[in-house]
Formats: sequence, structure tokens, C-alpha cells
Amino acid sequence: MKQTLRIVESARNTAIQRACALEREPSERRRSGLYIAWGRHLALEALDAAAEIDTAFVSTALDGTAEGRRIATGLQATGRPVIRIRPRLLDRIVAGSADQGIVLLIRRHAYTLEDLAGPEISLVVVAHGVQDPGNLGSIARSTLALSGDALITMEECADPYGSRVVRAAMGAHFRLPILRASTRDGLAALRRAQLAIAASDPEGTTPLDRADLVRRVAILVGSEGRGLPAPLLKAADQRIRIPMRPGVSSLNVHAAAAILLAEAGRQRGYGA
Repeated sequence: MKQTLRIVESARNTAIQRACALEREPSERRRSGLYIAWGRHLALEALDAAAEIDTAFVSTALDGTAEGRRIATGLQATGRPVIRIRPRLLDRIVAGSADQGIVLLIRRHAYTLEDLAGPEISLVVVAHGVQDPGNLGSIARSTLALSGDALITMEECADPYGSRVVRAAMGAHFRLPILRASTRDGLAALRRAQLAIAASDPEGTTPLDRADLVRRVAILVGSEGRGLPAPLLKAADQRIRIPMRPGVSSLNVHAAAAILLAEAGRQRGYGA
């Protein structure tokens, strides 16, 4: 497929308006199956992972570095549309992207809850009520880095495909199955997949060093303010307590997820 190269000057251009709508509206991201990734690092990650790029928006800021030239060459090889625009128009799509010189529209892989039953799935992270995009993106990043196989986001979470989440995840979206589910549907899918449920709970009865994270398991983490809701705690096979010094009531939710993932890795012998 021959690549299309155009120079766009107007914010009224339909491609730019579509990108702006993707950035602004979670419903548009769900409807279209597209999401935004911006910045040179994410562009290189997307190319390396062979992510399905729908459209690339680039500006002159991409031209002056070796990294930018690598990205341009990689985009050329994909054959996907590249639209050259003014830096101010990049910032109109995503605030702060102008200095990086690139915004990508990526097509999301259509994972389903039934995929959890696959034999390659043995360690899943489930987030409930994680509203901060940076925390949710960092959880995705740590899930991938610490050998998790999938991330499920439940009610009250930030949109896992919002650009701030994607930015914080630093490329995890291109390699890690990331799904949305209600509490009811998510729990039912975990049970069908025969995944044990381990909930992070400051009041839990199972100390971290006695937790069983060797078997196929889903690690549940909740919001810092309220923790996990009662239905998820009740469903847990283990309620794991991470030891903390006296007077400290909770951890950042990303820190809790990373600690539990690292303990699962230790028990399974990863990196030994």
C-alpha cells in the first residue's frame, strides 16, 4: 500500500477533528476501536510491537533527531497514512504533544473475557476504582514488566485507553491484553477460567509471605480511598495483607499491585 503524505493547516480538517474527538470522548474510543498514543518513545514501541497504526500525525519537530528519523522510516514501512501538520495542531489534538512531533491513532485489539481461559493466561491483574490515569497506566506497565498476562479494569476506573493512561503505561497497550468488565461479568469470567482470586486488603488475614501466588491467579487491587468493594473482597480466595510500618494505613495502588506481582514472580522463580 502506498503511503499518503499530506500537509494540513486547518483544525477543521476531518482527520484532525476525528483525532480530537478520540482524545476528548471515551465513547468515541469505544465506538471506533481506536485510541491515541503520542510521543517518540511510544511511537518506537508501537512500531517495534507491530501495533496496528491507523493514522500518524507528525510535525517538523520529528525531523531533527535520529530518533525522529527512525520513526519516520518505520512509519513509511507500515504504508499507513501520515499527515503532516503544524505543531499547534498536534497540541490541539493532545496538549503537550507538539514538542514530541508525533501523535498516533492505534487500533485496539479486540480481546474478550473468554480469552482469560487460554492456557497462556496464569497471572491477571484486576483494578477497581482506580481513577487516576497515571496510576492505572503504571499498573499496566508493571503488569507487563512483572510477567502478568492481562489487565482487567472494572467500575470507576479511568478509561484504560485514554491517552494519559496510555502515556503512563509506556507501551504496555501494544503487548498486554487490557479489558473492561463489570464486577459481575469479570468475576464470572475469572471463575470460568479457573483463576483463583487474591485481593489486596490492608485488613486481610493472609500475610504477603504466606500468600499462594504460584497457581493461576487474579490479583485484585482497589482505590486508595475505599479499597476494594465488599463483593470483590467476599469473592476472594485470599485477602492478602502487605506489611507496613505502624501508623501507615495504605499504599499507593500501583505500589500495591507491583509488590504483589513481584511476589508472584519470586514464588514462580522468574529472574532466578
